[in-house]
Amino acid sequence: MHSELRLLVNISGDKKSYFLANGTESYYKKLRVAYTDIHGDKTSEYLFFGFFTLCAATLEYSLNYLLTDYCVYQFGPERYKTYAEGYINLSFYKKLTTTPHILSNGQFSIDENNSSYKTLAELITLRNRILHNKEFLKEFDFPSLNSDDKKETIEFEIKIEPNHIETLAKDKCLTFGNALGDFKRYIMTPWINHELSEDEMIIKTSE
Repeated sequence: MHSELRLLVNISGDKKSYFLANGTESYYKKLRVAYTDIHGDKTSEYLFFGFFTLCAATLEYSLNYLLTDYCVYQFGPERYKTYAEGYINLSFYKKLTTTPHILSNGQFSIDENNSSYKTLAELITLRNRILHNKEFLKEFDFPSLNSDDKKETIEFEIKIEPNHIETLAKDKCLTFGNALGDFKRYIMTPWINHELSEDEMIIKTSE
């Protein structure tokens, strides 16, 4: 699949021309295929996890592209990279919450009450928990024993919370996919088309 390109052409030929490749559609294409499989009840041990991690990778790559594209427009091809790297190195969650504000030079903000925004924030939190999972000692109550105890069996209970990866299921994956579709529809595509404005996920910044 060919990438869309942003072209900065120097028609006089006395300076370099540039392009910025937008490869996000390659990610979204794979998401649509996986979404169709999940929606059609195709099952495998890895499908939900594969779809989930693809959602997270697609969202972060999309945010990185948008911020880099903005910096190219704002600061020019010679100066953009320092600013772009600063934005790209923000935390994943911070990039999600601030990108519309940055792209619009403070005119718009993401609507934190929007259900798709909340779902994408949940995606980021769960992504961090699954990809950076760790275990520490946990306490449990064990019954007191003494030398006179003749019991052959001892009953006690250990409560183990499900691993975060086990929370991935069909409905959750489809919800993540739908939210990512809204991000593309209401934030990414309008920016690419120079039509960023108030919509389902973006609100005017309060003064």
